[in-house]
Amino acid sequence: MSQTQTQTSPLVDDLSTEFLRRYYKEEVQQLAQRYPNEQRSLEVDWSDIYQYDPDVADDVLAEPEQMRRYFEEALRLFDLSIDVTLSNAHVRIGGLPEEFTYYPGGFSPSDELGSYRSIRGEITKATDTYPKIEEAAFECQLCSTITRVPQSDGDFQEPHECQGCQRQGPFRVNFDQSEFVDAQKLRIKEPPELADGAGKKIDAFVEDDLAGEVTIGDRVVVSGIVRFEQESSGSKKKAKFEPYLEGRHIEIEETDQQDLDVSSEERKRIRELADGAEGTPLEAAAESLAPKVYGYDIEKKALILALASGGKITYPTGDSDRSDLHVLLLGDPGTAKSKLIDRAKEHGWRTVGVSSKRATIPGLTAAAEQDDFGDGEWVMKAGAFVKANGGTVCIDELDDMDPDTRAGMLEPMSNQKFNATLAGESVTFQTETSVVAAGNPRDGRFNPYEPAPEQFDFESALISRFDLVFTMADKPDEEEDREIADHILASRDAAKRAQMDDGAESGDADEDLEKITPPVEGDILRKWIALARQRPTPPFESKELRTDLRDRWLELRGLYDYDETEPIPVTFRKLEAMVRVCEALAKFELCDEIRERHVDQVLEIVGRSMDDIGKNEDGELDADVHEVGESKDQRSRRKCLAGAIKELEEEYDNGVPRDRVIEYIQDELDRDFEASKLHADMDKWVGEGAATEPETDRIRYLGRY
Repeated sequence: MSQTQTQTSPLVDDLSTEFLRRYYKEEVQQLAQRYPNEQRSLEVDWSDIYQYDPDVADDVLAEPEQMRRYFEEALRLFDLSIDVTLSNAHVRIGGLPEEFTYYPGGFSPSDELGSYRSIRGEITKATDTYPKIEEAAFECQLCSTITRVPQSDGDFQEPHECQGCQRQGPFRVNFDQSEFVDAQKLRIKEPPELADGAGKKIDAFVEDDLAGEVTIGDRVVVSGIVRFEQESSGSKKKAKFEPYLEGRHIEIEETDQQDLDVSSEERKRIRELADGAEGTPLEAAAESLAPKVYGYDIEKKALILALASGGKITYPTGDSDRSDLHVLLLGDPGTAKSKLIDRAKEHGWRTVGVSSKRATIPGLTAAAEQDDFGDGEWVMKAGAFVKANGGTVCIDELDDMDPDTRAGMLEPMSNQKFNATLAGESVTFQTETSVVAAGNPRDGRFNPYEPAPEQFDFESALISRFDLVFTMADKPDEEEDREIADHILASRDAAKRAQMDDGAESGDADEDLEKITPPVEGDILRKWIALARQRPTPPFESKELRTDLRDRWLELRGLYDYDETEPIPVTFRKLEAMVRVCEALAKFELCDEIRERHVDQVLEIVGRSMDDIGKNEDGELDADVHEVGESKDQRSRRKCLAGAIKELEEEYDNGVPRDRVIEYIQDELDRDFEASKLHADMDKWVGEGAATEPETDRIRYLGRY
């Protein structure tokens, strides 16, 4: 304990006259005006305490119960401008540093026992708010004398004898004279996308104004004192203790946005924006998504449409099609794709973020655990896709995710549901969710001499689930680099000036401020997306417009005159993707039908995606690049290469010389495949384990062709 704490009275006086007056004067006055019916606590940030006195801040962490009494006594002694006594008001300290903030299971309870710590996670269970007795007033049924007994968190304590007649009862609890406080038990677990199986958990007990503040599904940081509770079996106590948190502060990081409150003024503003008050609605929204990020207009538009998409088309037969839009950003490091995913998560409706490195299949889909919170039965626990049902799953660093875990995304993305049999129970989970994701090239950076699809370690089945895929390459260009650098520096400087609020007025300052001031305010954009997401999936305005989209798709389909020797430019899957993008755009503009302007804008977005990911080595549109991960020419060449190696293996004991393979293909088989591409194919196979190199420049094929 620090020297500061040994001087109790001076510390309380200092907290009241210096700390609270310097840092929280207005907040204390507001509390006094609203106490006790509207507000009963003063929220204090730990960093403010640390700035005031690091020793006091350390003592808050090490001696939380004693420091709570000091702070609340200081609050009671605060010189108020109105005649109010804050005798029972709380001081709730939050905002602990990250080094004192843990996920459940991410710390040693023994090391942290009695300390003030924060636990971050998701509320998966919560009891109803119940009355907890703090001081029980026992009335003797013989002489009616009241005996008061303070109650702790342990067993219910009754008086040994009556203070009036000295008899040992009988007693009854006089509820009118007893003191009660609202209480609630919360279960905090690792977020589903981070959980391995059932996931780690810890229970928190909260009281008074904290009870009833959170609901199941909320992402929270609960700060409090780490305590132990001894386990028992019947009347026999065990040597095992279960940690729990005596909650003193709750910060809600994310909550269910279905309860989003949109005022009439906000609805009017959103309608004006959808009608073009700030220009083309999608462009205004894209500019507002991440104004600090320079360029990437098409990618920003695609993310907005993914967030606004959603819904299901059901046919009389019971079959259904999805209207959710999946978008993937593939790019070099430093191209701001992670920032765009973060901004999408911030502005989306019912978004769930996924940490790729720690993601598991149960964390993405569902898991089962034995319910020890109440009745002890096995219960299903929703993963990220289920939690985001009706919203969006946001995944960064998709390339860091385990391949088996990525495979677990296929069914939820395509079928919008999945069946799971967990702990002997079969359940169908709905996953009507969009997916926006970002990933890096296999070798860390794009190789300009290698086709884009070849540079990612993603399974072709997963890539094909994404309606729109964009590549974001970091290509040095003097003029564009200058513009990006100017934008970064000006945006940063403008933000600093705005933070300083120095009132500087100049043409340059105003111009810089415009760079970071979005056309649409963040809260309005979020509510706009939420309203769009809730709208029904719109049909085409007319049969003629539907025919027009068909004809434009047919133009792409017949790009190579339906020559069977040429690649297939687009498949019917791309047609369905185009319709989904049209539907999302119409919903975002709050339109009941898909109109011609929507089709025109969509073709630009889809066309750009096809340019990025849908072309083969020769620059031709080839649907196989997106659908199966390799072009028609690549498949033909590799099939020939595999056959040649197998044919020649009988002539050599320890692998076939590479030069002999190429000579055999070009001269004896008379195929005009380039030697560099054949070498690249062999390198790829060796890297993937589909071939081995018994000796230098020799190869033995083990793969599937």
